[in-house]
Amino acid sequence: MIKIKLAVLGHLPYLIDISKIIKWKSCLFKIEREVGKYPITTDSDGPDWSYSDSNLVSIIPQRNSEDILIVITNVPLEGNYFARRFSDNRVCLTYHEMVDILTIYNISLENLILRVLYSISILYKRYRNRIPTRHEPTNFAHDETRGCLYDMCGIKTDIIHSLNKPQLCDDCVHDITHNENPRIDRSIIDKVQIELKKIHKERYYQILDFVKRRPVFTLILSTIITIVLGAVGSVLAAILLEYWK
Repeated sequence: MIKIKLAVLGHLPYLIDISKIIKWKSCLFKIEREVGKYPITTDSDGPDWSYSDSNLVSIIPQRNSEDILIVITNVPLEGNYFARRFSDNRVCLTYHEMVDILTIYNISLENLILRVLYSISILYKRYRNRIPTRHEPTNFAHDETRGCLYDMCGIKTDIIHSLNKPQLCDDCVHDITHNENPRIDRSIIDKVQIELKKIHKERYYQILDFVKRRPVFTLILSTIITIVLGAVGSVLAAILLEYWK
């Protein structure tokens, strides 16, 4: 079981339910209950007020007994990425611009953290219990958007497809379980696929999406329900009138 610690870097002006993340059950990882909080002690040094990798490395805390440290912030990262990998199994995730995207598409802010938790944990196992840094050549991400944990999301809005019932696509499953020295057993991946389905929109927004996709069907169904309820109401009213006579 991979031990992961969460930490907040700087001020997060959003209501993120960290307790939901801590309570999340997975066969792959476990989140430590204590969440670290650290100030941002430097100014931005990149274009558009972004923080360069070298700048962040100087203020991101060191890892302790946990296997992976994930730092959550709100400042823009180098290259306008939503997550960056650093040495010693440390990852920085930002909500810069991501909040607007998630809000527009009615996706819970916590879903972004959960997606990163799974993608980073699997990556950690694939690379023999370590996370490759941003400078190392890797081929785990794919440019095509498939609703997969390893969608590159070069266009940031593509993230929405892997934040509502995400998956590991067939190619990624094959790469993880059928290479020369597979790091993760197929049975674990199958369990992870089931867990990923629990990362979804709230029920209310699922219903709204259903109505948008099938407006005619929804209209017909609501009409039938209205007629049935009206008929049932009439029958009940007649029964009650007979009873009180």
